[in-house]
Amino acid sequence: MASLRALHAFSLLARHGRAAQAAEELGVSPSALSHLMRKLESELGTTLVLRDGRGLSLTEEGQRLALGIGDAFERIDEAVDSFKRRGRTELRISTVSTFATRWLIPRLPEFQAIQPDVEILLSASTRVVDLERENYDCAIRLGKGAWQGIDSALLWQEHLAVAIAPWLLPDGPASPVESIGKLRLLHSASRRGDWPKWLEKAGISHSEANSGTLVESRDLAIQAAIAGMGAIVIDRRFVEKEVEAGHLVLPDWPVLELETGYWFVRSPSRPLSRPVGAFRNWLLQTAA
Repeated sequence: MASLRALHAFSLLARHGRAAQAAEELGVSPSALSHLMRKLESELGTTLVLRDGRGLSLTEEGQRLALGIGDAFERIDEAVDSFKRRGRTELRISTVSTFATRWLIPRLPEFQAIQPDVEILLSASTRVVDLERENYDCAIRLGKGAWQGIDSALLWQEHLAVAIAPWLLPDGPASPVESIGKLRLLHSASRRGDWPKWLEKAGISHSEANSGTLVESRDLAIQAAIAGMGAIVIDRRFVEKEVEAGHLVLPDWPVLELETGYWFVRSPSRPLSRPVGAFRNWLLQTAA
């Protein structure tokens, strides 16, 4: 029987077409890979690889063997990996991008520490997933709650506060009306209505209420604010680290409480598994 290690080396060479890449994936030197090829050719009694100054290529017999092997070694790797992970439990979470990057991910190591066997699969999207049909155990949704056929728990009610780079804050006491008028406004494409809502709440008019610099996401808007490109309105929880580091300041100006909030949601038709229950409880405690 031909050497399995030599066959594995040959399958990698056939897949990648480059000896250096095949050798690196196998964890051997190019010369060791060449030795394995010669060993396999000797065992099979045929030439599988052409050797010239440009590298290695497959002969007609080598191509036949590669076709016969197919993806066998890849499937073996997948089976072994699945076996190694047999003691782990997956938790599939769907959430919105800003919540994931600005709040959830920095805190996830805490959850992993208390649930070390839970393997997290996190997906961030603005699309509302179907928890009945799609392969998610739970989700974080932004809205007013009261979704039909969904178990939901409020994490927090959303609000809007002004955040700016510290050097843009006027010296000495100044009213929001005086200060805002001198600032450029930064808008997120997914939240075009935030500035008009806040300005209406504060009783302030601004030439850039519906215009100004537009960026794709709130995460980019925060980075633009740090760079001093203008002011943003944002939930203060999403800029905690930037405020602590002194990159942004939150002036003592009006805060607009919104009707929307961030909710933990799951399908009641699925059993409440231990990972989902633990994640829900941890979320509620951490958000509080």
